Amino acid sequence: MGRSVSQETKNQSRVHDLFSALLGAFAAFCLITSPWNVDTEGPDPFYKGPLIFPIMVLSMMILASLPACKRLFSPAGGSSWQLDGDGYPKKTLLVLGLLITMLVGLNLIGLEVSALAFLGVSLYLLGHRGPLKLIVLPLVMTGLIVLIFKHFLDVFFPTPLIAEWLWG
Repeated sequence: MGRSVSQETKNQSRVHDLFSALLGAFAAFCLITSPWNVDTEGPDPFYKGPLIFPIMVLSMMILASLPACKRLFSPAGGSSWQLDGDGYPKKTLLVLGLLITMLVGLNLIGLEVSALAFLGVSLYLLGHRGPLKLIVLPLVMTGLIVLIFKHFLDVFFPTPLIAEWLWG
């Protein structure tokens, strides 16, 4: 039987919070230095330029690290600096591998197919089953990603290499 939510928060390791806070600090550093790291010259306005995606992702990372920062500076009773010892983070590393594969897939097979494959395979590996979660959810999310980035923000994605190979 698994642990209850109250047991998980009561015996939480502060090492996890420290790691999350460090990731948030690194994201803040990258966000602050992003204008110097990303070439912003060009005719596109700010919201369509190459800086919009790093700003969105780094901002989400900073926001996601704020609860860990709060817990780090005001720890709950019973929290310790000892790791929980639940073992190897297999699912996390699988999703990381899929994210890296998706980046390669963006250039090879395009945004639509790589996003759909990433979402479908990730949900399956994380234990989600059923047609709603494995078919409908990835289709809706892929549609939203394409709608937001390709049509609303007008972000340029190159023609997939496979299309160039097949149709010249």
